[in-house]
Amino acid sequence: MMETQNIKYDIFIIGGGINGAGIARDASGRGLKVYLAEKGKVGSATSSWSSKLIHGGLRYLENYEFKLVAESLREREVITKIAPSITKPLPFVIPHTKKLRSKLLIRLGLFLYDNLGGKSKIPKSSKINFNKKYRNILQSKFSDGFQYYDVQVDDKKLVEMNIDDAKKMGAIIAEDTKVINANRIDNYWEITLNNNKKIKSKILINAAGPWINETVNNVLKINAKKSIRLVRGSHIITKKLYDEEVAFTLQNEDNRIVFVIPYKDEYSLIGTTEVDVHSPDNPSISDEEKIYLINTINNHFIRQISQEDIFETYSGIRPLIEDFKEASKVTRDYVFDLNCENNNLPLLNIYGGKLTTYRKLSENVMEELSPYLPYTKTKNWTDSKPL
Repeated sequence: MMETQNIKYDIFIIGGGINGAGIARDASGRGLKVYLAEKGKVGSATSSWSSKLIHGGLRYLENYEFKLVAESLREREVITKIAPSITKPLPFVIPHTKKLRSKLLIRLGLFLYDNLGGKSKIPKSSKINFNKKYRNILQSKFSDGFQYYDVQVDDKKLVEMNIDDAKKMGAIIAEDTKVINANRIDNYWEITLNNNKKIKSKILINAAGPWINETVNNVLKINAKKSIRLVRGSHIITKKLYDEEVAFTLQNEDNRIVFVIPYKDEYSLIGTTEVDVHSPDNPSISDEEKIYLINTINNHFIRQISQEDIFETYSGIRPLIEDFKEASKVTRDYVFDLNCENNNLPLLNIYGGKLTTYRKLSENVMEELSPYLPYTKTKNWTDSKPL
């Protein structure tokens, strides 16, 4: 498809993270004309600074988010099927700590985790005796625990594969392209870009992630209806702390958990933290976060580490829906805010969400917008076509 200002698009998407990429792919596959603008490079912000997991969210069960966990577990199965080259099941081990969560509570949680998503090819959870396994890794105070499975993913590649597929189906993907303003003019949204191009579209989707309300207030000049909470999640990377191809889910006394995950054959990925911040720009790890993660390792593993062992760090900003709870208890679910003028020219703002549920979110976006796209192929298709 030739990129031209004369083309009138069906959907214009602000943001080239995983949600924007997934929507672009889904919509293009339904025969719609799609234009996506990303102010930097696709997948270069929150979507590529995650814990690199497609997971159901075991700890979300403590917040009674059964619907989110069930959807996430189903999506774990789907994404493993459609993107086998960048996903792999990985065992996770939970060392049991007597003064924290009880064995009964963990068993109940794992039973739900094994079954809420329905039929799965992922192995089920089990008890584990550390005198028989992983004794060389864990301190002697840990005698037993549990093992369950989740899926490791190349998060940036997942974004890029969705973008590439969208482009093959005709979508225009404009990187290093910032939306300056957008106005409803006559029968279209007129979107002005930083290269002075003006694009016309019937529908505008704001998938700007941590910059969503900045976009709503400063670009679209509309008062944001929902509040978001910006939470920085930081990771440290060390030379691999053990040889086994296994991850650990470590419990802390503040009830948070920290993952230790094999990473790129030679390293261990350790995280994440949760720190409230005021700006989504240029996130970086603090000394306090480094110490928190180091102490978590040193409270569990025989091998002790210090700041000198940190090979690399990265931080990302999660845009969570504000509900005034502790950061670890704030929902990871997503919410749509549909703004229409005279039931015409919709603006859809997407709040929240997580890497695992991006495909289902995209599908739900198309369902939400279907009344405004009566000529569209309505059949869902992204759960079966490989990336």
